[in-house]
Amino acid sequence: MPVYKAVGGVKIAVDALVKIVINDRLAAEVVANPEDLEDLGIGYAYSEGFISDLGDVAEVRVAGDEVRLWIKRPVDGPARRLEDCGVGHLLKAVGGGGAVDVEYMKRLAGDFTKLTIWHVDPHLAMHTSALYLDGEWLVVHDTSRHSGVIKLIGKYLRRGGAGVRIAFTTGRVSSDMVYRLATIGVDGIVSLRGPLYSGLEAACRLGIPLVSNVRNTGFTRLC
Repeated sequence: MPVYKAVGGVKIAVDALVKIVINDRLAAEVVANPEDLEDLGIGYAYSEGFISDLGDVAEVRVAGDEVRLWIKRPVDGPARRLEDCGVGHLLKAVGGGGAVDVEYMKRLAGDFTKLTIWHVDPHLAMHTSALYLDGEWLVVHDTSRHSGVIKLIGKYLRRGGAGVRIAFTTGRVSSDMVYRLATIGVDGIVSLRGPLYSGLEAACRLGIPLVSNVRNTGFTRLC
């Protein structure tokens, strides 16, 4: 369950500055809820190109708000501070498993709403992200929609591949989210809120179906 603190009888979700250290070098600082930090570290290392698969990871260790990875490749470049701006870059794109019917994606959105933090614990102000994988759901609740996607990628890698990979989020879809999901060959993305233009542009460029809940229109395919 998400990490929270009780203040005056009210549950408040914790948003921590988490350090990701790779081969004893600070690689990034990420704002995230301090749970599933192994998934956060693995998902970041993979979506940023530090590793190509789990076989490149020798060890993962979490201590407080820090996750340390030791990998079999050298680490270069300065540390990154990930902001909540949503502008990203494409590192690599893996082809999806095949065409996914948009109406099917819309129907699955109804199932996803039952998995969101609003249903699990409506007292916590958090985003929910999920992957639908051949009938199975991987779900992450996080204070940042960006960090939630990174954790999802880590969970996906630890689970193993799938034929159908559809991503869902309660937050606005931005380009960094699209680009990270492209590294696992996502077949489609559904947002319960409207996307940002950077996310729409990225999805269209990569040919990833993007369905968003548009005001007064309902779920609409935008790309």
